[in-house]
Amino acid sequence: MANRAHYFMSGRVDDNDPVGVLREKGFGVEFPNYIVDVLEDEKGGYKEAIQFQCLERGGVRVFEGINFLSRNEVMTDGEWGAMHDRATKAGMDKYGADRTQMHRVERRLASEGSVDDGHWQKFWDDIGVGKLLELLTKSIEDDSREAKS
Repeated sequence: MANRAHYFMSGRVDDNDPVGVLREKGFGVEFPNYIVDVLEDEKGGYKEAIQFQCLERGGVRVFEGINFLSRNEVMTDGEWGAMHDRATKAGMDKYGADRTQMHRVERRLASEGSVDDGHWQKFWDDIGVGKLLELLTKSIEDDSREAKS
């Protein structure tokens, strides 16, 4: 949710991609997400993951992003630092994973309730934001699979 209007994001695994790639679709474009690190819990499920996104067009990097994902609602400074250490070990500092280049995105705690605002959503729908994003999806397709062919 941004500006109290919903922006839907989805992920899918494409059998044509290498292992560890999750295709994410959101904000009008689909791009590959590379899962570069996973920390498992005691049951073998994932507790934390480090995700790298990079989108290139014509040999120019137009977007890159690094996400530290945690199932914990609140990460301790120690958990945050350990993720930075793992990102550094994976060679991600040159892409922006250095502690001085990243920031935390504050989460709204589940106990704080919903922030859904139907008025903003209606406004975004009325001006056609969803249709615009669909047009962008068609015009900015990730051609990395075609390049492999």
